[in-house]
Amino acid sequence: MIGTKEIVLEQLLEAREYRAAHQKELMEKYRLPLVSFTVNIPGPVKRTYESNIIFQEGCKALVKKLKGAGIYLDSFETNMPITGYEAYFVVKIDERTLKAYMLEIENEHPLGRLFDLDVIGSDGVPISREDFGHSKRKCLLCEEDAHSCCRSRKHPIEVLTQKIESMVDSYI
Repeated sequence: MIGTKEIVLEQLLEAREYRAAHQKELMEKYRLPLVSFTVNIPGPVKRTYESNIIFQEGCKALVKKLKGAGIYLDSFETNMPITGYEAYFVVKIDERTLKAYMLEIENEHPLGRLFDLDVIGSDGVPISREDFGHSKRKCLLCEEDAHSCCRSRKHPIEVLTQKIESMVDSYI
């Protein structure tokens, strides 16, 4: 059910472990670069009306970007656990080019700030934003590093949630 189930830290950590193991399985099976897509949603409720829209739009934007570049998808799958929406795209393309495309989506799409499009190279090594000269992600509410604000709990969850709702409302 969307919007009602709160998760606890243990569930979030288990989901991260599952994601890492599944990424490894896909890497071993295909030996190609992988995009692991999740939605940046703060707070204990990860499956909301807004996160569903963000997820659907992120998947569409990724497929559209690759299709427009004439790039073939070897595999695509989604997983929708209580801990948040996940998608895995195995792509037959140079991993640096793939990361450049993902950065374009994150930087240009109206909801791109809420997309987490991680690229893992065929060697299993993640490719970071910083590898391309991009700074770390900024907080949705201020100009500070998003991870720092998150760790310090600088902003109330309700204010962050309102910002995300506003972004989705403006988009649709």
